[in-house]
Amino acid sequence: MNQRQIGGILLILGIILSIVVLFTKNREDSLIDEYIDEKGTCYLTDGSCLHGDRDYTVYIVGWVIAASLIILGIYLIAFDKTQRLLAQQSENVSSALRVVKQKDEFLAFLSGFTEDEQKVLRLIKSQEGIKQETLRIKAGMSKTSLSLMLKELEERDIIAKKPSGKTNQVFLKKEF
Repeated sequence: MNQRQIGGILLILGIILSIVVLFTKNREDSLIDEYIDEKGTCYLTDGSCLHGDRDYTVYIVGWVIAASLIILGIYLIAFDKTQRLLAQQSENVSSALRVVKQKDEFLAFLSGFTEDEQKVLRLIKSQEGIKQETLRIKAGMSKTSLSLMLKELEERDIIAKKPSGKTNQVFLKKEF
């Protein structure tokens, strides 16, 4: 049951309680009026007045409870923030878990490579489609060493090279 439904139930209960209190007070007032019409006075045989001896505490408590239920019901209906907050929190947790999973999966993937291969693969992942010359400079490797390593990684079906002018763009084949 969500907050709006609870608010609706409280609103209905508050209205019902206020109606019951109103009918009860009206019924007591009509009984007093009948007695006055019949006897011609509001004083009982013991000398007490029907109006003076009335206890309004029950009505006051009933009205306060009814008003509280109505106000709380309206608040819960009008200001339903919990559902939105829960949805947003769930989305935040989900996206954080996706990021962690991707990082862990990539780290596990890298564990099967040498240090130099790991450095090159990290650079490729950080900038998909990186130019081979830029990769060489960032990795701090010679042109020949990088070329041989990329050829081996391509043969192992880990990367793909795409010609781009006088150089190549390098991509990871597996997405993380």
